[in-house]
Amino acid sequence: MRLFNLIVKGFFLLSISPVFSTQYTYLDNTLSNYIKKPLVFSYSVGKFDESFDVLNYADKLISTKPKEATVENLSLYYKFAQGLKIGIEKNESSGRVQRLSYPKALETKVNKNAIHFTFSLIENTERLYDLGLFYEEENQEPLTIDCYAFGSTVIGGSCSEAKLGLLDSEIYKSTGELVYLPVLSTSGSSESFGILLRSSPNALDLFSFAHTISIKQTEIIQSNKSEILNTTDSFIRQIKINGQSAGSLLDSFKEELPQTAPWKEMEFRYSVSTLYSFTNSFAFSAMYSFIKVKRSDYQNNPIKKDFDRNNLIDLTVFYKLHENVILYSRFSASTNYILGESPLAYNRKSNHLFDHPYGQFYIGTLVTF
Repeated sequence: MRLFNLIVKGFFLLSISPVFSTQYTYLDNTLSNYIKKPLVFSYSVGKFDESFDVLNYADKLISTKPKEATVENLSLYYKFAQGLKIGIEKNESSGRVQRLSYPKALETKVNKNAIHFTFSLIENTERLYDLGLFYEEENQEPLTIDCYAFGSTVIGGSCSEAKLGLLDSEIYKSTGELVYLPVLSTSGSSESFGILLRSSPNALDLFSFAHTISIKQTEIIQSNKSEILNTTDSFIRQIKINGQSAGSLLDSFKEELPQTAPWKEMEFRYSVSTLYSFTNSFAFSAMYSFIKVKRSDYQNNPIKKDFDRNNLIDLTVFYKLHENVILYSRFSASTNYILGESPLAYNRKSNHLFDHPYGQFYIGTLVTF
């Protein structure tokens, strides 16, 4: 009964899960070798708000705080008789944050797609050895920032507090209407290739462990478009704002934005996990993962600390609802936010968010055929 209550509670919490998790890799590490059916469909959904911030991540942040997020994850894999397994995954997520200054609210949307190939190398009475190859891509939809506060100075946009702004000349010529251009339009994308080696036990025993080592290389591209930040108009750049020239103010702001030149991350990950079956219907899984990231061509922010390591703990309860249906509830906690989980989320503007522990919940189902 206690296990049943834990699952129900976990299912409720998971329905407010935050974004950025890949469910396929986790399930592949912990469960897939014990599923005998060749075709498996997985679906998970989650939402997040401050009331379910169990590690008080938002309370540790000062200027920018996450308010809510949603995520949907779909995956499908087929295991051939020869030991080859092919999986595809699609993840759509969105998140909203609030700030003390302009922009006072931001909403981002990210789409992620992945394909996985796993080859069975060796299988004996005690262990299975698999080799995996995978490809992932992330795309952040364009985000427009109307006004931005640089210290106590607001650059416009259409907000009334703006000290400096640029008119949309096309609209003014055609209608005579005074419409100010937004400060910034930004988007991003990442592309990853990786390889993994996994050793899994054949028996479901609490003290029989699966070990996974993976290496992933990712190229990250961030693009920024701004008429006002890139203006070369000498009149505008010489305007004095609070005793400082507009040109130096705009240049200082540009230096804090994510770099527009591509950079790369090389990620090393080691995971150890166990899966134990209590009954024919209930099973429990625990996993620890260590992540180390090395960046190249990355332009750091000299006044902000960068982070390159993360430790993750995942605890999952599985419930076999039907011969072909498995439900699960998972809690995941990390020492440094989502470092290693979403390369697109880390840059020299956002790196301060990765200085704190973070926790999130998931709920999902697997259907086998």
